[in-house]
Amino acid sequence: MATSGRFARVQQWLQFHRQWHVVDATHQDVYKLGQKVADNLSGRAKPIYHPETDCGDHVVIYNCADVAMKAFDWKHVRYLFNKEYPQSKNHIPAYEIHEYDPCRVMFMATYSALGNSLLRRTHIMRLHLFADDDIPERIRSNLGKQMELIQPVPRKSTEYTAEERANFPRLVQRSERHLLDWEKPVEMPTYVRDPRIKKKK
Repeated sequence: MATSGRFARVQQWLQFHRQWHVVDATHQDVYKLGQKVADNLSGRAKPIYHPETDCGDHVVIYNCADVAMKAFDWKHVRYLFNKEYPQSKNHIPAYEIHEYDPCRVMFMATYSALGNSLLRRTHIMRLHLFADDDIPERIRSNLGKQMELIQPVPRKSTEYTAEERANFPRLVQRSERHLLDWEKPVEMPTYVRDPRIKKKK
C-alpha cells in the first residue's frame, strides 16, 4: 500500500470524508436497524474510529412508517416523557407514538443505541428520517452508498409466480373443486326473507 503520492491522498480522503448511506426501513426490526445506523453515525464502522473523534457519516432512512417490532412490543414497550413539571411524567406505548409521528420511534431507537456520550447530540444531527419514500432532491443528490438490510422482506402470497407456487411442498392434496379466495373471490349470497316470518306490529 502506497504511503505517499496522489493515490495515498485519495485513500486518506476516502477514509475521512463523510459518506451518505441510505436504507429502506420496510419490515426491519427498529432496534437492530437503530444499532446498525448508530454505528455509521458515530463512525464505529470505520477503522479510524476513536471515541473522541467525530468521524461518522450521514444516514438517510426512508419508509419509517413501515418499521417492525417483535411480538407485542408495539403495545408493551413504553417510553417515558418527563418535562419536569408537576404531573407531566407520562409513559406512552410505542404504537401511540408511531401513529402520531411515524419517524419518532426510529429516532429514539437510534438515539438510545448511540450510547451516553457527549457527542451523541452531534451524531444524531446527521440522521435524516422520512415516513415514506419521498426524499428531497437536495438529499437524494448526496446519496452514495446503500446499506445492507438487517432481515429480508417477506413477500405476499400474491407476489409469487405460478411456477413457484407449484414447487411448494404440499401437505394436503386439494381437490379440483377447491376454491382459492385470492384467485376468485367468494360472492356473498343474497338474503331472501322467509315468508313464514311475520313482522311485529
